[in-house]
Amino acid sequence: MTSIILDAKKLAAEFRVSETLMSAFLDKFAPSRVVSDQHKASSEVMLFIHIPKTAGVSVGRSLREAFDRFHSVAWDNIPQSFRTVARSAVYQQTCRDERHVIMGHFGWPEMQMFRNHEMPMKCGTILRHPVARTISNYNYNCSSAHPANEQFRKRYPSLEAYVDDLPSDVQVTQALGFINSFENALEKLVRYYSFLGVTEHLSASLAHLGRSHGLQKLREYRENVGVKRGDKKISSEIVKKIEARSHNDKRLHDLIMRLYQS
Repeated sequence: MTSIILDAKKLAAEFRVSETLMSAFLDKFAPSRVVSDQHKASSEVMLFIHIPKTAGVSVGRSLREAFDRFHSVAWDNIPQSFRTVARSAVYQQTCRDERHVIMGHFGWPEMQMFRNHEMPMKCGTILRHPVARTISNYNYNCSSAHPANEQFRKRYPSLEAYVDDLPSDVQVTQALGFINSFENALEKLVRYYSFLGVTEHLSASLAHLGRSHGLQKLREYRENVGVKRGDKKISSEIVKKIEARSHNDKRLHDLIMRLYQS
């Protein structure tokens, strides 16, 4: 991996944000700048947002071993499941010093439960290049591995149909809700998150998570790795459509990739 020196001033100009904000972002998330145990806590409830098709099953197994308590949010009833497990985790934390992690496909709306009750949010997530993630998500939902694959295939008989209905900035929206600028996205990340990783550098991401958060038992697993469907080439038209709906997803992913190349 080529080593790149992170220059806050140059990155700020490239991503059109203030140098002060970019410096804060790098100090919070760049493995080359974060010291060991910087985000370690003796007692906490960490929210780990699982964006679909970002190595979540593998990461979940790692987190289950590393934290004292692991709480999974059910994919088919996210709001109710999140409230249930969050209440349980927070209550258990008041009884004894333990490190809890809540993981699932929940997002910004569920996370507001912590803000509404004036509790700090400590969050983490892993992102993936939006084109690769979108294609992988479509293939997974069409496969027998997904319980609702028949309904999904009826609704989206082709990748083109799925992409035409793709919401804008799927990953940023799940992790941060609506944003009015890229600077706003970085501000929210600095305020509420303590870890950002990328699927493309999963080993380095998990190593950084373990070192920065003092998770001694964190190990890497490779589970639920999708089978490649031959070498079918995705048309440039589909790629352009995905990228047109993923402007901020791509910018954030590009920035985080830089952190793991330094």
